[in-house]
Amino acid sequence: MKRNEKPNASDRYEDLFLIFSSIIEMWAKRILILLLCLLVASQLLLQVPFLRYYMVKVEQLEGIPFSRSS
Repeated sequence: MKRNEKPNASDRYEDLFLIFSSIIEMWAKRILILLLCLLVASQLLLQVPFLRYYMVKVEQLEGIPFSRSS
């Protein structure tokens, strides 16, 4: 676009779209990084047996000895 020309509607729309999309892209990256950190943290917490017992319902149900009555 030349300096003397006024920006037309499509140029203005493109500029606004680029601004909008850069903001959305920035927030999407932040959210993805946050979710990745939460995933890694939850997987690390599941490695601790004491915490895994309270976080996973199946962990509480497994390992209960079956007593046979004669």
